[in-house]
Amino acid sequence: MDVAVADPADWTGAELEARTDWRFEATAAESAHLVDMARTAAARLGGDPNRLLAAARTDLDLGPFADRVAAMLAAVRDGPGIALYRGLPMDALSPLEAAAVYWAIGLHMGEAQSNNPEGDMIGHVLDAGREYGHPRHRGYQTAAEMDYHCDQTDAVALLCIRTARSGGTSKVASSVRLRNEVLRLRPDLHAVLARPFCWTKHGETDPDEAPYFESPVFNFADGRLSTAFGPQHIMKGHLLPEAPDMTPRQREAIDLVSALAEEHRATMDFRRGDIQILNNYTCVHTRTAFEDWPEPERKRVLWRLWLAIPDFRAPTPYSEQWSRGVANESTRPRIRLAYPG
Repeated sequence: MDVAVADPADWTGAELEARTDWRFEATAAESAHLVDMARTAAARLGGDPNRLLAAARTDLDLGPFADRVAAMLAAVRDGPGIALYRGLPMDALSPLEAAAVYWAIGLHMGEAQSNNPEGDMIGHVLDAGREYGHPRHRGYQTAAEMDYHCDQTDAVALLCIRTARSGGTSKVASSVRLRNEVLRLRPDLHAVLARPFCWTKHGETDPDEAPYFESPVFNFADGRLSTAFGPQHIMKGHLLPEAPDMTPRQREAIDLVSALAEEHRATMDFRRGDIQILNNYTCVHTRTAFEDWPEPERKRVLWRLWLAIPDFRAPTPYSEQWSRGVANESTRPRIRLAYPG
């Protein structure tokens, strides 16, 4: 498709920041119900968060919050592609109770997927001392500034447990706007981005799997755009011995999308209790580098849910590659409340 895409998820950062249809503030009634629901659920769990894996929607009644979750899902699926809920009453919730609320939100939107081969269904986004450029390390395990990217599932949710000492600002851009801008400015590079790139699997494979897969950045199905973008994943993929080298035009195209994302970004600082939900087919996101607290109990932590959502946009080859989440033959789903340090 070589014409501009008209889509509710097409916006500039300034336009998004001026809008309120994607921002949701907690109410006293919602908070009171969620605390009560979480305490009841936690009592049934007997201290074991893994019991949430077998929970049904009816086990985690959202009460007056159900309409709010439906509105957030509508914004993510059919609107700007982003929702921000501010004010989850974290100080009134134990870690197990917070997990029950967060899991309930995901359960009422879709199906959670594994974040890693170990089977963590709630990921821990924190500085685990990893190296951003390492071929087998993921950026969310570092304190480094990350590239603009989308995650490998329909929607990603982030719950802020603790903030950093400084930095860690969230940045989001419309990938619909980026695609239209590339087409307007450099149609030759748009053609490059519509052809497959090689993406690393970060070594998270079964023994007989290839170490990379292929996906274009710009994908169309039924006339709708679904984007897959991840410069680090792509560059690491092309560096694998089994993969072809990245061409100068491929690199130029990736750099152009990254530069446009920075130009058209919206920014937001996470607060404790914030939940940000993004459509991975219409948004790219990143965060700035951060300086953490020296005390382990104060370090920056976000909980991440990867969600497969019914009746969503058509998947990309990128998300289809991870349709089971990041998992292999030995993966067993689990929920941990703290990252082992």
